[in-house]
Amino acid sequence: MHKTRLLWSGITVVALACATPALADIDGAHDHEDIPRVAGSNIVYFQRTEFDRATIPTGPYAGDEFESAQTLEGEVLKLSYTFDNPDISTLQIKRNYIDALQARGFEILYADSHDALGSGEGRSFYNGTDIFSRGARDCCRLATRASNRDLRYIAARSADGSVMAGIAAFNERRVPGPAVEIAVIKSAEMGTEMDHQPLTANEMETGLIDDGRVAVQDILFEFDSAGIMPESADALATVAELMRDASGLALLVVGHTDNTGGYDYNLSLSMARAQAVVDYLTNQHGISGQRLQAAGAGMMAPITTNRTEAGRALNRRVELVEMQH
Repeated sequence: MHKTRLLWSGITVVALACATPALADIDGAHDHEDIPRVAGSNIVYFQRTEFDRATIPTGPYAGDEFESAQTLEGEVLKLSYTFDNPDISTLQIKRNYIDALQARGFEILYADSHDALGSGEGRSFYNGTDIFSRGARDCCRLATRASNRDLRYIAARSADGSVMAGIAAFNERRVPGPAVEIAVIKSAEMGTEMDHQPLTANEMETGLIDDGRVAVQDILFEFDSAGIMPESADALATVAELMRDASGLALLVVGHTDNTGGYDYNLSLSMARAQAVVDYLTNQHGISGQRLQAAGAGMMAPITTNRTEAGRALNRRVELVEMQH
């Protein structure tokens, strides 16, 4: 396809609509279906996560936090691009993306450049968010000198609100010319289907006898909340059944989180979730509160890696630990 060229105030802009890469992208990489690339760019970094949480800044970085931001959960795609033409400016890139996004019905939530983004010609803004990767080994890094960075940023949301994107264009430190980093999240609910079968009361008891503890993966909570989800009812009923069958059993109910967020926050959240389970068993199933004790372990005892969503899902759990009664 040919390159369509537009002109704004004497600035030549390479249009996105007919863009095709001059160089080969890295193996397995592709653009996001809703966000086309600037002509003459190629993908040097590509990462897709089936389900994760991402926060897109929608305001400048002031002090030690963003003035505003929006968080979504769903499919997360991170891309880094470099350009065949080192003379293309970040202003050209920014205007191309804004034009193309608006043409596709996106709302521009925030767009700014340089010190308006944050101190150090936007460096504090760039470093303050975790949505951008470092790209390939030789890309992408902000230019060392503040006067050379030319950092520009766009936050955009689709018309139906299901897709959000953060786009940063800047002059690269090691590669001649600019680079673009994009983080796109497509909102979706994580499937709650488990590969394992729910534990029976006998299986829970066996775990307590053999190991002194048992993890109940089927007790689920609302996002960033101690609210117990309705689909947890069967697992909680099984715990209650166990305690009715073993009248002398006392349990420590331990909440565990993944490592997303700060230590103190996760410790508090895990305790709140454990207490919610104790309250549920007491109020809904009549289990004596004297046989239950809530505790929160936060992120301290993962059972697998926190580097993948599948691992984080396993680490977010409730464990039952046998106590003396």
